[in-house]
Amino acid sequence: MPYLKVIKLTPGSGGDGGIHFMRSITLPLGPPGGGNGGRGGDIYIVGSKELTSFNSLLQRYRAGNGGKGGPNRRHGANGADIEVVVPIGTIVRQVDAQEEIARRSRIERGERFLLARGGSGGLGNPHYAPPQNRLLRGFAVAGRGEPGEAVWIEVELRTLADAGLVGLPNAGKSTLLRAISGAKPRVSDHPFTTLRPHVGTVEHDGDKGWSAHVADVPGLVEGAHLDVGLGHSFLRHIERCKVLLYVVDLAGLDPARDLRVLREELEKHQEGLSKRKCIVVANKADLSELARSNLEALVAEAGPDVPVIPVSAKERKNVEMVVLHLRKLLADLSN
Repeated sequence: MPYLKVIKLTPGSGGDGGIHFMRSITLPLGPPGGGNGGRGGDIYIVGSKELTSFNSLLQRYRAGNGGKGGPNRRHGANGADIEVVVPIGTIVRQVDAQEEIARRSRIERGERFLLARGGSGGLGNPHYAPPQNRLLRGFAVAGRGEPGEAVWIEVELRTLADAGLVGLPNAGKSTLLRAISGAKPRVSDHPFTTLRPHVGTVEHDGDKGWSAHVADVPGLVEGAHLDVGLGHSFLRHIERCKVLLYVVDLAGLDPARDLRVLREELEKHQEGLSKRKCIVVANKADLSELARSNLEALVAEAGPDVPVIPVSAKERKNVEMVVLHLRKLLADLSN
């Protein structure tokens, strides 16, 4: 599934002004009476909750042209506008300027954001008659419609999720996502099993009306902010998450250091990102005595305000506590 796409937008051209004359029995070639040309169609971008990918986007969009001015001062029809519908959270940039021209917050509210404006219609020949004699017969001059100028834009999809799973390769993020949601990300023993973000919907048995979206991104490694490994390509998906779930391998050599590395990489990627509300999920807690001894050091590294939850995602042990804590954190943030 593509996360970046370049699209060409061509707004409509304005219609030409009309060259016509008011005719009657007494005035076979009467005063000018051509209408104005219609406006060219505009192109807008609109955010939709129904879309989650760029699969429906075309490579080129062209709005309708304005109609020509008609006789008896009848104006030409305006060209049809076009809406480019994208998932909520999409970033839009103009390719040549590399400037962000539509921010996520605006698209998130479902507003129509103008990307390319159609050309103005040309004026009919009455506008070009000499002001001292508007009834001048046979004045055959009218304005041409302005052409619509094409714009190249780059759209970037950013996963919209309430919480994001952050962890080193093989920490068990995908297994945890399977355990707490209906998502089916690939699970394997080798590093970088996850090659693209997965989003799962988490529900709570005690509250049928509650649900949350949790995103699993490829594992981070030390130096990810410097393009090391795969996770750096997907750190932008974590930026929008309200809560972070640090998944740490409790049976590893030094889980406390692993947590420290994850926080440092997030902070280097975006200042303040590591300060967000979080939960530390101590995975593989059932594998060895080493896991039990590592838990105390991990709790100390996490800090007094951060819950550390030992689980076995593979065996689905204690994973319901993760859901309960996530539900509470999201509820606190919404109040």
